[in-house]
Amino acid sequence: MKLKRYYITMMMAGMVGFAGTAAQAEEGGVSVGGDIGVASQYVWRGAVQKGTTSVQGDVSVAYDGLSVSGWFSNSYASPVARTAGKEVTEFDFTGDYSGSVGDFGYSVGGIYYTYMYDSGSNFGEAYAGISYDAVVSPSLTAYYTVKGTTSGFYKTGDVWVDLGLSTSAAGFDFSATASYVKWKKDAVNRAVVGTLNTYKNGISLVQLGVSKDVEVAGLTVTPSLTAIVPVIGKSSDGNRYIYGTQVFNEFVAAVNIAY
Repeated sequence: MKLKRYYITMMMAGMVGFAGTAAQAEEGGVSVGGDIGVASQYVWRGAVQKGTTSVQGDVSVAYDGLSVSGWFSNSYASPVARTAGKEVTEFDFTGDYSGSVGDFGYSVGGIYYTYMYDSGSNFGEAYAGISYDAVVSPSLTAYYTVKGTTSGFYKTGDVWVDLGLSTSAAGFDFSATASYVKWKKDAVNRAVVGTLNTYKNGISLVQLGVSKDVEVAGLTVTPSLTAIVPVIGKSSDGNRYIYGTQVFNEFVAAVNIAY
């Protein structure tokens, strides 16, 4: 249940989290980077995972276009009876290959999402993306769920696509992302109850972000602000749903420190 950044070249605000570029120490062609920060709340693809302050961070190792990274965040209360009352900690692991041809960038890889105290929610996605380096840079990234959950909350065959634009001006970085979702049909776990459909296909989400890198004592400190606007079609109760969860307009303020 995500909202994070993965060191994927063309990924922008689709996973609202910490903006900024991790400082990297290079030795022998291998680069190591990491960051840690605090967000006012944790929102992933429009759905609130933690409605209060969330601590998030990651570390990555890269060599010649290949990279592996790990990301963590404190998240929601455990839904498992034997760990009731404990706060789930999310650990996500990404393997990525990125490169460029002229002004075009590309990236392919996979992400495995894991949840301490809620392992039944573990799932995996494969992704592929392209981008173009310009004054206003467009990007397109598609995610496909390759390993869903038995509950159907994450279903094998789900498709999520982010279309983004990014630019910089006056020392600030700006981004905008529109997302599309196509759910895998599941008559058991995703059935329409009466007229209530909580898994509608279509344009699901718009996100707008602004951030600024500030160098402080050799570290990169990046404050950011992201507006999250669900636009998926309303269900019969007048509410909007993503991953079967009711979603609302949200703001996320964050401060990230790269080292």
